[in-house]
Amino acid sequence: MAKLTVTAEWDDEAKVWVATSDDVPGLVTEASTLDALTGRIRAVVPELLAENAHLLAGDIRKADNVDLCVVSRLSLGGRTAA
Repeated sequence: MAKLTVTAEWDDEAKVWVATSDDVPGLVTEASTLDALTGRIRAVVPELLAENAHLLAGDIRKADNVDLCVVSRLSLGGRTAA
């Protein structure tokens, strides 16, 4: 079974999580929490895969799992190793 990778990045200016994917043509969705974003991903990815089936390799069309990669910057409070 093919794996799809979706990247979720925090947009500090808009104060939302934004999901995109090179594996799912047209995927750009956002939500204020990761839980809400996960729900949106579950809702829109199957629709986008169906709509864009002509753009996808056969094994990706049958994918039923998504690897969610969360990208977020964490402040270390200006501390560095001595």
